[in-house]
This record gives sequence, structure tokens and C-alpha cells, in this order.
Amino acid sequence: MLAVDTASAATSVALLDGDDLLAHEVHVDARNHAEVLAVMVERALSTAGRPRITAVACGVGPGAYTGLRVGVSSAQAYGLGWEVPVYGVCSLDAMALAASAAVTGPFACAIDARRREIYWAQYEASGVRTQGPFVMAPSAIDSSVRELPWFGDIAMSYAEQLHGTSADTVPFPDARDVGRFALHHLALGQQVNSTAIELSVHGHDLGATAAALTGRSLLQPLPLYVRRPDAVEPIR
Repeated sequence: MLAVDTASAATSVALLDGDDLLAHEVHVDARNHAEVLAVMVERALSTAGRPRITAVACGVGPGAYTGLRVGVSSAQAYGLGWEVPVYGVCSLDAMALAASAAVTGPFACAIDARRREIYWAQYEASGVRTQGPFVMAPSAIDSSVRELPWFGDIAMSYAEQLHGTSADTVPFPDARDVGRFALHHLALGQQVNSTAIELSVHGHDLGATAAALTGRSLLQPLPLYVRRPDAVEPIR
């Protein structure tokens, strides 16, 4: 499986064969996703001896508008060219799969949404998402959720607002985590589910996106936007 992720400042690529990591590339530059991704994929394929690709997985966010579109559109193109399925993975879900090994009860994961807000979701001990993803200020999250263990670098930055126990820091997921999440759920026999709303369109906040993703693990390869756009139509 080829996995790509551009949901953060990093561009990452991984080639996986089951539990074996065949190649892994990371480049950190928030403005350079489009310039480096194809080069990194080619380099990873060469490193791994050009294995036959049977599927593509891509991180779909939540994340920055431009970065997400680079990774998702590239994954779609690779899938089309190789005639293989393409799976979308929520970044928070990939983080939760890694975090679930360290907990015995419900927990939450968070990544930076800027503007003093976080993207977050709540999970069962197994890593199954029970609510989210949402975007909001940490202080606006229900107190029962704020008291849970939290994972993610940004959660530690808001320790005063998030009153739960200080869970181990889990870094922002990269292509390795995205690929492992997809392979894990494919091994369970899951397939991509259609969603009730068009996730690639801005403005599905107030819980609409979270409701559409409830019970869904492998997603359509579409950018996951949770926040409304800054741009507004001019008044005439």
C-alpha cells in the first residue's frame, strides 16, 4: 500500500506491506507540499524496489485547505493511474489508533486548528470514534470530555482548559499511521462507506460533518473541512 499525508506542515509518504514498512519519506515545509510529494513517492518506490501497489491511503484531515488538497488529489490520481482503490483516513482517527495502546477507557485526541482552537474527537478505548471531529476553543468543550485523557501535542498546550489527565504525547500522524490505520480496518473486512454530506465543501460545521462520519472509519478520499471559510461573498 502507498500512503500519503499532507494534512500538516509535513509531507509524508510510506510504502507498507502488511506490518512491514518498506519505505518512508518526510519533508517539513507548510508551503511546499505540491513541489515535493511526487518526488518523494518516486523515491520511496525506488527504495522499496518498485513493489506492486494494490491500494492507496491518504490523510484527509482535518487540516489546512491547500495542503489537504495536494495529498488527496495526488492519491486520487495514483489510484486512477494504477486502477486501485483509494481510502481516506481522518487524521484524528489515525492518531487514536496509536494512542489506544496506552489507555483502558475513553479518551480524546486533538490537533492544532489555530485561532486558539483545536480539531478534536472522542474515542473508546479500542480507538473507535464516538463523537467528532469538531473544531472549537478547548474551553468550549463539554466538561465531561475535558476531563478525559487527551492525546496530541496541541492538547498539552491547553492543559489548563483540558482538565483531564496528561496523557502521553502522540505526534501528528504521518503517512505511516495513515497506512497502518487503513490496513488495520481493511483486515477487519471494512470498506469505504459513502457519506451523507459532501465533505469536500466548506461550512459543514455545527456537528453536520461529525454526524455524517459517525460509525465510519475508511472514508471517501475527499478533504475533510470542519471549519467555515474565512472568505465571504461581497455585498452588492
